[in-house]
Amino acid sequence: MLNAYTFYIETDLSDYIGEWVAIVNREIVSHKKDVKEVYKEAKQKYPGKRPLLARVPEEKALIF
Repeated sequence: MLNAYTFYIETDLSDYIGEWVAIVNREIVSHKKDVKEVYKEAKQKYPGKRPLLARVPEEKALIF
C-alpha cells in the first residue's frame, strides 16, 4: 500500500482532478467521480488485490 501512496503523491494526476482514482501496482486502474464505481472496477480488474482509493483534489492541498 505504501508504494501506491508514494505513486499517488509523486505522480502528475492533473488529468483526474475532481475524480477518485484506484491505484494497484503503481498504476491507475480506474478513475471516475463515483468512488463506488471506481472500487468496483478496480476489484473486477484485480480481484486479489487491495486498491488504494484516493480523490484528486480540485485545488492544491496541503496535508500535515
